[in-house]
Amino acid sequence: MSRTILHIDVNDFPVAVERVLEPRLRQRPVAVAVESASRALVAARSREAAANGVQRGMPLHQALKYCPDLTVLPPNEALYHRATTALLHLLGQFTPVIEPLRFGHAYLDLTGSGRLFGNGVDAAARAQREIRDRLRLDAVAGVASNKLVSKVASDVITVRNPQTALCDVHYGEEQRFLAPLPVGYLPGVQKTIRAQLTELNIHRIRELAGIKSEHLQMVFGRFGLLLFQRARGIDERPVMPPRRSPEIVETVELADDGNDYEALRRLTFALLARATRRLRRDRLFTRHLGVEILYGDHRRDTAQTRTAAAQTDADLLAVAETTLGKALARRVRVRKITLRLGGLGPASGQLGLFAATENPKYAALTGAMDKIRDRFGDAAIRFGYAA
Repeated sequence: MSRTILHIDVNDFPVAVERVLEPRLRQRPVAVAVESASRALVAARSREAAANGVQRGMPLHQALKYCPDLTVLPPNEALYHRATTALLHLLGQFTPVIEPLRFGHAYLDLTGSGRLFGNGVDAAARAQREIRDRLRLDAVAGVASNKLVSKVASDVITVRNPQTALCDVHYGEEQRFLAPLPVGYLPGVQKTIRAQLTELNIHRIRELAGIKSEHLQMVFGRFGLLLFQRARGIDERPVMPPRRSPEIVETVELADDGNDYEALRRLTFALLARATRRLRRDRLFTRHLGVEILYGDHRRDTAQTRTAAAQTDADLLAVAETTLGKALARRVRVRKITLRLGGLGPASGQLGLFAATENPKYAALTGAMDKIRDRFGDAAIRFGYAA
């Protein structure tokens, strides 16, 4: 049975929300950026600003050269969170299976909603009307049989014909729809990958689809298999509603945006030390570790790893480092790192054969370190790790 997946995208969501509160900003070039920050980057910009050459991720000083009359607004994260909550609440009337992405973006699985709202196109059009009438926001929508193609469909509408606002890709037409598009429309094909594909004289998705999987894997490693599947419109990922189980969250914001991997690694391990200390204090174990990266341009990437029941830094250092590597998907300076420990609960069954938690001497060492941290702070003592 084919699925019906809808991707909703409120373009440049922060700017769109600011314009709801301040109508005078409409039809003007607007950007959201932290003016006082060193190396400030444009987090969002209006279509009018884009027409003057302003792009997301561009240094603010450069954006002002391209567009001297640019109105620059400071980010209002609390406002964007409230607007996103309202958007998701509205979309929840169409299906409970919703996967929020960054601000103003979401996937909806409408497969079982046909009797209530009609086919995918009818439901998407109704959702757009509701968003416009109740939230005063304009959304584009892509409808397809999977997440990949629905996302690309909404991107195509955004770039080529935003007045149309809705793109429907019929089941079985996924590869034909993708074929003439530039390879940059595929998720994960960022600047470095595009440069490699250009060297191979591959510019369109149809050209990529004509290459064997093993050849792509020789050049791009494991990502080559994903390229092979994505060029053919293959995507089996389900729409995943956010987890609501209890979790421990630790966050650090960098004083200045940076992408020095060793510095990011050390910060992640410091977050892990704080999180595992809370685990031990509450006599809990974790079975799920996640890392979220917030970049200087306010885009986010996340990665998660399942693990055996664990409670100590030593059990999770390698997991945290691997997950950090998966989350760092872009060569853009990082602003904030968030580490999450989920799947919390008491240990059940046998712990890992070599788990540090099982070693009485190690347990005593960990307890002593916790007492030192309680008295002198988290940075007073920590585990060493290989550089």
